[in-house]
Amino acid sequence: WLNMSNYFIGIMTGTSADAIDGCIVSFENDFQFIESASLDFEINYKRDYEIAINLGHKLSSESEIIQRLEKEVNEKTINLINILIDKSGINISDISYVGFSGQTVFHTYKVSYQIGNPSYIATKTEIDVYSDFRNFDIKNGGMGAPLIPQFHHYLFSEPEKNKVIFNIGGIANGTHLKNNEILIASDVGPGNCLIDLVMTEKFNMPFDNKGENASKGEINQNFLDMLLSKSSGMNYPRADDKQDYYKLLDDSFRDISSNIILRTVTEFTALKMKDFYDFCEKPEEVIIHGGGTRNIFLMGLIKDKISGAVKTSKDKVPSQFVESAGFAYLAYLKKGELFLSK
Repeated sequence: WLNMSNYFIGIMTGTSADAIDGCIVSFENDFQFIESASLDFEINYKRDYEIAINLGHKLSSESEIIQRLEKEVNEKTINLINILIDKSGINISDISYVGFSGQTVFHTYKVSYQIGNPSYIATKTEIDVYSDFRNFDIKNGGMGAPLIPQFHHYLFSEPEKNKVIFNIGGIANGTHLKNNEILIASDVGPGNCLIDLVMTEKFNMPFDNKGENASKGEINQNFLDMLLSKSSGMNYPRADDKQDYYKLLDDSFRDISSNIILRTVTEFTALKMKDFYDFCEKPEEVIIHGGGTRNIFLMGLIKDKISGAVKTSKDKVPSQFVESAGFAYLAYLKKGELFLSK
């Protein structure tokens, strides 16, 4: 007897590590975006997560910091799933699968490590969970990132159309769609991660609200040239790690005033996205989603650098929830490891 229910829950927590997003979607009779919710992480979570990223491969799953992070990811995920089911009024038995991204601690082309216990989440929610998508992709010949291009293709591709879809999370990635095909999909730049790092270190705030602090600064050309020069060998396609970008910053930048540093890394972020757009031969349409769309100043810089028409994904999916919907789609395609609820 086949489970004919057709609702899927997607749960995503990105490298910005500020919140966990979830949505209920359906892929029957075209795509339907049914319900969404977000939960913020505790303030210490992001700090612990940055420590975990710095330790990377040296961490064991037994370490205290991983156990603390894992407990919060698990409980927040279970809570979020319950909120989504309550808000939607959908019966739990009508949910086919949860697609659970987990929180990436380190990623290479050979192995990827995420925090979060899909088996525990499946047992507690009584819904089967697809997860470990990155290692599944690596095993099947991929790079393990970015994973959302298949969903970009499903949602946005059109015959006779040429477009780039950007996701601005902690890392920015891009998908070039042409005539119903994915020509290339790659991580493309630092997204929010350098902006958030400077905000944390220099302003004691987690992110630059609407880009207001960056807008008060000027570009330091020497600093920008150094960032561009150090990152010039990053070819497409590729899968980036936040550490790849943190390593670009040496101590010299710490002597520059805070607004100037922030303005310069924001410019660098926009230039890396323009670089991918140019590489894709400047398609006429650009669709952007992810947390970075809330940075109005950054979005303005991107629009100034790109000749195509720029818009967000909001006609189809609210910008913040494209990735969680994308993980629901990967569960629908069964492109991960299955963790049974019983």
